[in-house]
Amino acid sequence: MQTLSAVIPVIGVIFLGMILRRQGWVSRQGIDDIKFVVSRIMLPVAIFNALSTTVYSARTWITVGVILVIEVATFGAGFLVKRTFHDSTAKYIPFLVSLYEGGMLAYPLYATICGQDALSNIAVIDIAGLLFGFSIWMGMLQQQESREKTSPASLIRSALHTPAFLAALFGVVIGLLGWVKALLPVPAGQIYTACENLITGPMNCLILIAVGYDISLNPAKVRRSIRPLLSRVLIQVVAVILAVLAVTRLFPGNMEMTLAVVMYMSAPTTFSMQTYVRDPEGSSFISTTNSLYIVVTILVYAVCAGIYHR
Repeated sequence: MQTLSAVIPVIGVIFLGMILRRQGWVSRQGIDDIKFVVSRIMLPVAIFNALSTTVYSARTWITVGVILVIEVATFGAGFLVKRTFHDSTAKYIPFLVSLYEGGMLAYPLYATICGQDALSNIAVIDIAGLLFGFSIWMGMLQQQESREKTSPASLIRSALHTPAFLAALFGVVIGLLGWVKALLPVPAGQIYTACENLITGPMNCLILIAVGYDISLNPAKVRRSIRPLLSRVLIQVVAVILAVLAVTRLFPGNMEMTLAVVMYMSAPTTFSMQTYVRDPEGSSFISTTNSLYIVVTILVYAVCAGIYHR
């Protein structure tokens, strides 16, 4: 019963997003506005709070290093898989089989299993994703689309204009200084907590509605996306096994940390990939593949919820 109470609301809200699109009750601009508020305000606040209240240790940074190595390895594996594709979509394969949509999918799903207070686990793992995503991954994607060489300076500028990255950066610094942890026990800490809860409270629901709204399952497009989806599944199964082996040794008996790794690495590639792709056909291909992979993510979510609530 506890598993159903965790899974059914998530599926229901995603389905609600699909209905809103099908019936035309919410416009594309409305959903884009929701995504803007979530990505620019709610999510950065949640990331900052999670990382600023985290207790950092040597094994925390080892975990970040392990996930970073795995992220780079999956990206490299994508270039090997790319050789088996012979159409115009082949160039997107390395990007589709690597990186993870943490903020817009893995975060809210994990929070519904382990609670908002446990978000620091997945936020720590996402440090590796932010480092990799705003350096090698995004740089090569921009270079591919613009056919221009991307400089380190442009990558730094891009990162410094991204609220989620800044929130992670400041969250880690404040967390290491211990300022927020020192604030929480005093009366001012209650005001801080109340503000954080008020801002981030609707986040999970809004994200899942946006996810449902974006799901597109056109039969012709689905057939073209099956092979990339299976390629990502195979690569990520190996990646998850390696990551779980490392994390269970670093955090023995910590099921919440293990589930954070599994949920994070079961998400599709970052939804923001479409914003950097200029070709409409390529953007549609990426959107369809991500939509299909959400089904995989929900199945993994159901299993994780069942394990945690048994």
